[in-house]
Amino acid sequence: MSFQDLPQTWTDHPLSDPDLAADVVDLLVSLGDRQRGTFTVVLCDEDARYRAAVAVDLPSEFEHRTRSLAAGDMCASALTPIMPAVRTAPGTSLLLALGRPGPPTWPELDTEWATAATHTCRAAGVPLLGFYIASGHHVYQPLQPAQAAA
Repeated sequence: MSFQDLPQTWTDHPLSDPDLAADVVDLLVSLGDRQRGTFTVVLCDEDARYRAAVAVDLPSEFEHRTRSLAAGDMCASALTPIMPAVRTAPGTSLLLALGRPGPPTWPELDTEWATAATHTCRAAGVPLLGFYIASGHHVYQPLQPAQAAA
């Protein structure tokens, strides 16, 4: 997966396709974002096509690779100010990505964030297209939507 694999017309395609979504995350979450720690919210229309992205810095979460707050609290903090605007546009769906430093996979942390994001979106009544981790040169989905729903 790489943003270099994206077709020129990627904004015309639905981000419900996990391969396309991973490439879009790779494009939108820069290496600097990953080193610093960011939470990227990708806003999509009713057909799951890209419309805009908002990145929220989370540097304190990843300083010295220790966690200052629970992932659920960090996720809710990042999403809470965005949700009222999202709900004003019927049919809006989200693609979420945690850009973080550290190893390519960090199972406990990555799963905790994915689960928190899924629950936050469900509670807000906003469809979640997928949750991705972007670390170093690696992008992956820690939980598939069906797993996160459980």
